[in-house]
Amino acid sequence: MHVSSGGVRGAKKSGRKPGFDADDVVAAALAEGIDTFTMSAVADRIGVVTGAIYRLFPSRDDLVVACLDTAAATLRLPGRDDDWASVLQLWADECWRVCEDFPGLSRLLYALPTAFTRIQHVLAAYSAAIERSGRSTAQAMFALDFLGDTVIASHMGIVAMRVVDADGATGWDRVRDALADGALMQPDDSWAERGTVDVKVGFIIKGLERDWPAL
Repeated sequence: MHVSSGGVRGAKKSGRKPGFDADDVVAAALAEGIDTFTMSAVADRIGVVTGAIYRLFPSRDDLVVACLDTAAATLRLPGRDDDWASVLQLWADECWRVCEDFPGLSRLLYALPTAFTRIQHVLAAYSAAIERSGRSTAQAMFALDFLGDTVIASHMGIVAMRVVDADGATGWDRVRDALADGALMQPDDSWAERGTVDVKVGFIIKGLERDWPAL
């Protein structure tokens, strides 16, 4: 076998793979889906072996937490002079936006009991803004929880309406086909979009304008 100064003839060139860091891993996991990614799929997306991912994140749970923190970092905070109704509207808008921006998040938030612990600083900022309007901490947290649950649960249902099956039919299509003409509930475009969510949010805020629970 002839060995030249460049190495074994015909052998693959050796060398370091392109570098990657924790941010690259998080981005790959988010691209795979925050609720469904696997460590091997993340590694494949980056172009490294799975073991390399574990050197940065010892477990999948650690990577999930990093993904949640990345999503939480995008949440807008209320202004100091915002009234409580504007604060709650912003919270509802941000809950919707973050679920849209990070596919699978709404599902993960219900599947992972500790998910909300990653936004304690965000909840504290929103609660403080509502308390400046004369509400108690318990009342502020009730309103934030009520609206957050409403928006996130609604988003999860809307995602199911958008999913396309192997035949090219969406969840909305399947529901429409399953309901007979004249059924009490008839699907419309709002079932796959935000329209009904805004109605629910407005209803809750209007209700709080009339009465807050004594907490």
